[in-house]
Amino acid sequence: MGRPGRGAGRRQGLAAGTRVPAAEGVDRIRAATDLGNVPVAKSFERLGYVTFERAFTMVGAREGP
Repeated sequence: MGRPGRGAGRRQGLAAGTRVPAAEGVDRIRAATDLGNVPVAKSFERLGYVTFERAFTMVGAREGP
């Protein structure tokens, strides 16, 4: 289980990163986090972001020396 308050320090930065463009009249702000980063995902949710898309990046083993 994660530490209490995990992600809380980032929430202020996320909130500021939302307020600044919104104050400039930007009507659509997108943000992303890794699927497993639940604390940041919950912070986005608390700030009013909604999940509109999921992306998976698959990387294979490198060939060669």
